[in-house]
Amino acid sequence: MKTLHTKTIVKSNAYFDSVTLMKISGEVSKLNGVIEVLVGMGTELNKDSLRHVGLLSKDCETASPNDLMIGISTENEEALNNALNKIEDLLSNRGKKKSQGNEKSFERIEEAARLDAGYNMAVISVPGIYAAREAKIALENNMNVFLFSDNVTVEEEIELKNLANEKGLLMMGPDCGTAIINGVPLGFANRVRRGNIGIVGASGTGLQQVTTLIHSFGGGVSQAIGTGGRDLSAKVSGRTMLSALEALKEDEETKVVVIISKPPAAEVAYKVFSCAENLNKPVVLCLLGSKDMEVTGKNIIKCSNLEETAAKAVSLSLEKEIITENSEDFSTALAEFKAARKPNQKYIRAIYGGGTLCDEAMTVFRRKGIPMFSNIPFDKREELSNIEISQGNCFLDMGDDFFTRGKPHPMIEPSLRNKRIVQEALDSETAVILLDVELGHGSHIDPAGIAAEAAAIANIKLDAQKRKVFWIAALVGTKEDPQNYEEQVKKLKDAGFVVFDSNVRAASLAAELTLGFEGGSGLWQ
Repeated sequence: MKTLHTKTIVKSNAYFDSVTLMKISGEVSKLNGVIEVLVGMGTELNKDSLRHVGLLSKDCETASPNDLMIGISTENEEALNNALNKIEDLLSNRGKKKSQGNEKSFERIEEAARLDAGYNMAVISVPGIYAAREAKIALENNMNVFLFSDNVTVEEEIELKNLANEKGLLMMGPDCGTAIINGVPLGFANRVRRGNIGIVGASGTGLQQVTTLIHSFGGGVSQAIGTGGRDLSAKVSGRTMLSALEALKEDEETKVVVIISKPPAAEVAYKVFSCAENLNKPVVLCLLGSKDMEVTGKNIIKCSNLEETAAKAVSLSLEKEIITENSEDFSTALAEFKAARKPNQKYIRAIYGGGTLCDEAMTVFRRKGIPMFSNIPFDKREELSNIEISQGNCFLDMGDDFFTRGKPHPMIEPSLRNKRIVQEALDSETAVILLDVELGHGSHIDPAGIAAEAAAIANIKLDAQKRKVFWIAALVGTKEDPQNYEEQVKKLKDAGFVVFDSNVRAASLAAELTLGFEGGSGLWQ
């Protein structure tokens, strides 16, 4: 048994934001010889993560959320020293980062608010125990808030949203991943053209998928407002959703309104539908996973998936019918797969970074009556017994807390899911690998290249076994995104993926293939 080389360090009163630290952890984890690494503030969640991998020292146990914790284990002393030096270099570079051009730096939110009335949006990403306080300061200074931070209590969320409503401000979040306000992308968001479609969504990747498809269909976005995932719960009662709808009602640029969410609490749904009915604008509604929820309002059009939602919104916006159709030719890949598939290859393994896209894919399978398992099931009967081992048709949301404790989200560092991609591809029962790739601000600069690396490793081993899996990718993005959309498509196709810009189309193909394993699909004629 190898002897591990470990080190834990606590730096008192050395604050860095969580996104920066997650990126550092991700970069260091790729160094040769590194087994485990966590660079994070002294929160209870990060302490639990260190405890989970056996790196929680006494100093870390007593660290405060203002203290920086570093925990690392490596295969040898050289790897340990290299990793520690890399961490110090990255921390130093982040700390020296200065504003450029017309950017201004402020020590406190109040300073920005008092300097210029134009500073009316605060983007907050700090540990949860401080997040509510900073958001309250911003609201009290008449600033709208985009609260990226999570670990904010429901009671704090309600208090913040009540204050925002009193002052006529938007309180987006907590745990708000995506927004586009007056053409400016916030959080994980894509570059899309301006237009007259206003969107409110309780889902980050759902907003990304709809805005990018609106762009590809020729439409444009006036505003895309995130609410945070708990907004439509019974306790929070849609406070941000309702205020956002009122804002879009008054916005002269917005001619069509889109609402995206998982099914709200019943009493909240009534409030949302009633508000939507009074907008005097057409409303396109998508409640992913809803079971025949009755929708009132003659101006409300209910859609069943994100692509249909985008197409209907653009049809209303441009006053012409948008017809969607598959342009991807997968006949050659299908023929090669059919020729090499073994009889026991009959399951799909879906490995998602975006939780809402994973939900949408599962909805496709559920409507076709295909059994499945997941770490984020709609139904307890579909829950995986062991998250680390897939069974049957399996849908993983690798952005879930189990996979991201002390590590970057897969949209920030997609290589962290590569091990699982290879593991699933080499499972003798796996026939199809389905995954998502998100472009845009906040995401990794080359997510398709990272996914292609995993496929290449798996394909070499599969070729040696004289079998194949069928690779499918849903690519969410636009040609204006910083990653270079066309290059990203090429990297995926070169690695053997069939690529769709629509997640529901990718999932539908996977479902048809799955049905075909039992002889029930025309794809197998």
